Amino acid sequence: MPEDVHEECGVAAIYLHGGEKGHPVGGAAYYLYQMLLQMQNRGQLSAGITTYNADRQQLIDTHRKQGTVNEVFSSRVRPKMEGLMKKYSGDRGIGHLRYATMGPDEKGAAQPFERHHGRTWKWFALGFNGNLANFTELKQKLQESKYHLIRDLDTEVVMHFIAKQFLGDKKVEFEEVFGNVAELFDGAYNLTYINAEGAIVAVRDPHGFKPLSYTTNGTFTAAASESVAIEALGEEKFQSLQPGEMLIVENGSIETKRFAKCKKKAHCMFEWVYFANPGSTLDGSNVYQVRRALGRELARIEPLDVNSDDYVVVGVPDTSKPAADAYAHELGMESMEGLLRNRYIGRTFIENKNRDARAREKYSFNKAVLRGKKVILVEDSVVRGTTSKVLVDSVKKIGGAKEVHLRVSCPPIRSPCFYGIDMSTMDELAVPKYIKKDELRQNAGLNDVSDDVIENLRKEIKADSLVYNSVKGLINAINMENGEKDLCLACVNCDYITEWGRRLADKSVEEMGKNTGKRTYE
Repeated sequence: MPEDVHEECGVAAIYLHGGEKGHPVGGAAYYLYQMLLQMQNRGQLSAGITTYNADRQQLIDTHRKQGTVNEVFSSRVRPKMEGLMKKYSGDRGIGHLRYATMGPDEKGAAQPFERHHGRTWKWFALGFNGNLANFTELKQKLQESKYHLIRDLDTEVVMHFIAKQFLGDKKVEFEEVFGNVAELFDGAYNLTYINAEGAIVAVRDPHGFKPLSYTTNGTFTAAASESVAIEALGEEKFQSLQPGEMLIVENGSIETKRFAKCKKKAHCMFEWVYFANPGSTLDGSNVYQVRRALGRELARIEPLDVNSDDYVVVGVPDTSKPAADAYAHELGMESMEGLLRNRYIGRTFIENKNRDARAREKYSFNKAVLRGKKVILVEDSVVRGTTSKVLVDSVKKIGGAKEVHLRVSCPPIRSPCFYGIDMSTMDELAVPKYIKKDELRQNAGLNDVSDDVIENLRKEIKADSLVYNSVKGLINAINMENGEKDLCLACVNCDYITEWGRRLADKSVEEMGKNTGKRTYE
């Protein structure tokens, strides 16, 4: 699935309590670079930072560009990188990584977004991770108030609604600012915020869709979408910001405050299945261990007698490897590298290649492992099905496999996401076309899709057999304290947490087959 679906972004923030002295050149800028580098998995389109320096005329200053973190910070050209570190040096700042689920892929869409103002407490920058389901409604409200939107982005909408809280001469407390916008926003939104007075705020939405970890010690306070970014700074102790909570670092004070009530936790299950770095721990559950647990759950429902030497287990690099390893171990088999990912290919801007050519470019097929074998191909998820179909075909034609049996650690994706994953229409998903239209919006609860649906998809992908993990198996593997009650499972059971999520789900069913070319929430 790695090229089938993408997540929105990653955010980071840091505050050096003793100033820049004693830290590498760049101070906060350098540490933000390190943090973003650890979260490159969350977005490769663009990256950026905003730092604060009281000794600089430009109190907060932003550097943002298209490209990977190393490209944006010119890390391969040392003089250029050192120049950037010096220019954007400071003792605090925020950072951002982007993959677009809304808006164009251009420099102007890179974050953080900065809003200038003559009053320092109204001059701020922000980074946004998530997706506003009621984007069109919020956009209309702004336009009715004579706001002009430069870009069709929910980040710009967020920026304007925050700025509206600062109207007038009286400063407003951050709890009130973000509490007010929480009443307007429907969807997923993690925010990092910095103003020209040097205050830093990290915000997690009231449902906690996206992960947000933080730590504080005598040296620094830091927050990031993933715990590995904090650990990269040498800090092993961290915790998750709770849904509806904000971390505020201002005037030497560090505190967490509640800005909105959490009516229901809804942590995105896809973070553990695919998006997050395997070294991260999100809301108490380690990503790597969850993926291994998913593999064990798959092994428990394996219908074939796979213990003979005719079979070999192969995980699709890289996110599926923990599941493949655990699946094989549970069944007394070896997990082997039949697919080898080309780690040096980099990004490609040539998108008109057919998927077969892209698969051959991205993977090499280890014939010594695959030839003549019945291959158990373990994948983390199947969203559109096109990549899986190419892989199954290539493992046979190029690798020489006798059979290919596809095993998927995530249950079938039967409904779109409107909370930050780039799969927002029914038409782009593999499963919905095999489900009756009047059943698409029915809350499936913990029930799995029918065997007939799986068989139709197996025929489409041309696998010799196809087995998905169960919804219950997924819940067991993630191992939240309150089970499914703490998770967002909307894409596998159609149970949307918010009002606008439900509205968009209805709209996505109505628009099936129309091929509008737009995301449902645009």
